[in-house]
Amino acid sequence: MKIFHELPLALMHYGYEWTDGDYCLPHLIDKYDQYRIFFQKARLNKRFIIMDNGLFEGVTHTIEDLFDKINLVRPNVFIVPDAWNDHALTLVNAKSWMINYKPNLPEGVDLMAVCQGKTIADLISTYQILVDLGYKHIAFNHSSIAYKDKYPEHSPLFAQMYGRIELIRLLMERDIIRKDIYHHLLGCSLPQEIIAYSGFDWIKSVDTSNPIIVGYKGERYTDSGINFKPTEKIEDLFDKDLEDKMEDIIFNVQKFRQYAK
Repeated sequence: MKIFHELPLALMHYGYEWTDGDYCLPHLIDKYDQYRIFFQKARLNKRFIIMDNGLFEGVTHTIEDLFDKINLVRPNVFIVPDAWNDHALTLVNAKSWMINYKPNLPEGVDLMAVCQGKTIADLISTYQILVDLGYKHIAFNHSSIAYKDKYPEHSPLFAQMYGRIELIRLLMERDIIRKDIYHHLLGCSLPQEIIAYSGFDWIKSVDTSNPIIVGYKGERYTDSGINFKPTEKIEDLFDKDLEDKMEDIIFNVQKFRQYAK
């Protein structure tokens, strides 16, 4: 499983050491020259790049702006715009990008779509339709309302963890999963979730800034994980001095990789 960690500016030079590829947040390209240059160099160095669409960051890009960023970075994979918990709108967007925009993408850029919905059944149906639309890259988001409704007796973070595990279990049990497709885990609520996918070689990658942000908070992962999630996003660390946090951050980065084995 390839591991992608979103990194603050002060730690981006560790990217090639800590990660198996680079996860690009397009709204940061215009805000920070260092960020833009990092991804331009990553392309020259033939790094595997996934570009986000901005939904989790609360950013709405125009199609024109997204194409500007795609043409600048030329990611291996671009995640087409999806809609939180909205099965229908996510599929409308996925179909539109496949039909109207894919032909205009730079050579070598593939599209990834995200499973969304209000229920586990919605998520499974979305997956099947995305396959029918021709998607060869599909992501499972980490915080669907479907997960919380499935496990109401658990805290939200644990419900999200157990819910995504259950979704993937059902896709396998019902023989729906297409192992020839590239599957990506979009973020994580609790890092120990990754342990559940040991041996699932058809799950190709995961992205998360969790090890870095938890380390910034002065906390370390345990062998069994953690039971909290910081509220900060990676951009909140862009203006921070992280020198005195490095031991905790490095510990968590290494521990996360152990979880993923």
